[in-house]
Amino acid sequence: MKYTFFTSLLFSIALIPNLFSQEVDANNLIPKVIQDKGQQFLKNKNITSVSIGVFKDGQYYTGHFGELEKGKGNLPNDETIYEVGSVTKTITGYLVAKAVLDQKLKLEDDVRMYLKGNYPNLEYNGKPLTIQHLLTHTSGLPMFLPKEMGEVFQNLNESVPSTYQALEESYDKAMFLKDLNQVSITEEPGMTYSYSNTGAELMGHILETVYNKSVDVLLKELFTEEYNMLDTGIKLNPEQQERLVRGYWMKNETRSPNQLNPLWATGGGMRMTLIDLMQYIELQLDNNNPVVTESHRVLYKDDRTLRVSYFWRVWKDKYGTSFNHHGGTTGTQNWLFIFPKYGMGISIITNQSGPKTPNLLSKTVQKMLKELVKA
Repeated sequence: MKYTFFTSLLFSIALIPNLFSQEVDANNLIPKVIQDKGQQFLKNKNITSVSIGVFKDGQYYTGHFGELEKGKGNLPNDETIYEVGSVTKTITGYLVAKAVLDQKLKLEDDVRMYLKGNYPNLEYNGKPLTIQHLLTHTSGLPMFLPKEMGEVFQNLNESVPSTYQALEESYDKAMFLKDLNQVSITEEPGMTYSYSNTGAELMGHILETVYNKSVDVLLKELFTEEYNMLDTGIKLNPEQQERLVRGYWMKNETRSPNQLNPLWATGGGMRMTLIDLMQYIELQLDNNNPVVTESHRVLYKDDRTLRVSYFWRVWKDKYGTSFNHHGGTTGTQNWLFIFPKYGMGISIITNQSGPKTPNLLSKTVQKMLKELVKA
């Protein structure tokens, strides 16, 4: 499965909304699985902490392990705010699905409808890039703009966090739109899946255009106010900033800087607590929500197993149809899974980022899933 970086044995278990739900669950299976897998995860090389959340049958459970800063013993908790990286794209997808239902835009719209100026390059043989191409990573747009950001991750050394931050500091929305005008599309859009943060950021610009509101305002109106996800957002207040994690890149002993997000941040700039992620899972399992239904609709599939909805990867196996997304920065990585068949979702986050971390996260969730379907 493709991914992008833009993707102590102390145990603390918190149960929401009330303390007695664990007693209802036979043999306390869910808390036990979280504890077992959390402790096992810490045994992996370079891992110093992990937070795991499970939502199932209307209840959610969270477990926190390890230390956020090496040698300080500061255990993460339900108030800890993480950068969730590209899991942000699924929230962007939700906003786009709402825009479709609000009749603010259509999936078949030429993206140039929402750009000022002339962009003759955003087509191939007369076939334009559309909203649907952005949502499904089939636009042919590059992984990053500026392209130098993608080059940073070609050589995975200790300087990646500082180099990436320097590029963020020197870039802005105007430069993005100028660079977008120079992109070359080399094949018909909609044919080939090729992961693109550029497309997700362009989607942020389009959302702001159709609603005439900033992405921050859209997030606050919907997720903060309507869904009570109080610590979900791109821009944090000073108190929230104090709770924001700075994690570690590969073997580095010093913590990575947090992302600056100079663009729309719709590709990977969201910050969330594990509790907010549990509420987000609950939202994603709401079959009566038309926005959820639309955002889960498959928009692209290849001849093999790849299916994509509104930025979600859609998977079909013995566990039914599920939805997942990986996210990472130079200091954190996480994976979010939604399993509608079981009324369940799993979120796992660590303050360590490197090329081996996605596999550790995914394997842990798969082990949990085998046990949790029994609950």
